[in-house]
Amino acid sequence: MGIADLQTDIIKNVLSIKDKETLLLFKEILSSQDLKKEYKLSKFEKNFISESIAGYKSIHTISNDAVFKKNEEWLKE
Repeated sequence: MGIADLQTDIIKNVLSIKDKETLLLFKEILSSQDLKKEYKLSKFEKNFISESIAGYKSIHTISNDAVFKKNEEWLKE
């Protein structure tokens, strides 16, 4: 697939997006690529990442098997 084909596919996909927030995010990503500037995390994103790292470090994670087991038990109820 050549560059022109990729551009056409991307344009078609963008034209089908009806969600304003998604389009704004896409615009921001494209702008940062054009200007070669770094993507700035929002306060929410920073907090989410910090909480995730803290949870990981304090071993407050659940194994994949445990999650599936909980889901199976929940579905049986």
